Amino acid sequence: MAYDLNDVSRDLTRVLAGSASFDVRARLEHHLLTVLRVEGSGAVATLLRAVPGHDFMPLGEGVSEHEIRFVTAGPHPRILVTTYLGPHAASVNVTVEDAAREPPRPDPRHRAFYEVWERLLGIPDADAAGLDPGRRAVFLVGLLESDVMNGGLGQYLTNTDGVHLEDTMRCLSAIGAERTRAILSEAAALGSGAESYAATWASRSAEFERLDDQFLECGEDLAGLTADAYLRDDTGTIQRLDDR
Repeated sequence: MAYDLNDVSRDLTRVLAGSASFDVRARLEHHLLTVLRVEGSGAVATLLRAVPGHDFMPLGEGVSEHEIRFVTAGPHPRILVTTYLGPHAASVNVTVEDAAREPPRPDPRHRAFYEVWERLLGIPDADAAGLDPGRRAVFLVGLLESDVMNGGLGQYLTNTDGVHLEDTMRCLSAIGAERTRAILSEAAALGSGAESYAATWASRSAEFERLDDQFLECGEDLAGLTADAYLRDDTGTIQRLDDR
């Protein structure tokens, strides 16, 4: 059954009301992600403008030139759709802006993190193993965050086959993201002794969905924590790694 503009409108309304389940949000974001990957950011903008009952307008670039944001017009709460289309990765995140205030200025920690992450996208595992500690941390956290936001912890474990799991959990502890580490550890334990993470994801999808919800709700700013731990100089100023 086709997923049309009326379905998009219905699911956006659920997101705005706070009644969207993980499956509803995943279906909506997957549809927008497919449009983004196949047709580009312009097609997403066209689709959002055509959605009945929601008046979307472009908000401009986010933390990088590859990130474009769209927001519904009118008073808060408003729906914010953030799209990322880089040379090696794409993502869509649908959130709700609750507070009636001016959008916050871009966090310099996030800009520093994502500038490094974009340069590391797509590098082979063998090359990633030889990165210095700062870049290695950005690589591990960026890989975890991008996969989970696109398809959940099951996708992350399936795509990586657990190759970076232990290093990633050590990195999460080092940056102070203990709640995220605990959630990742529980997700990994679901596949203990199984034939593969892909098989576990298929057979225990409800448990993965519960952990995905916990990951999204735990509130740890992984990019910011990584920047605090690895991208600050001795004066506390955020710097690009290449400037050191």
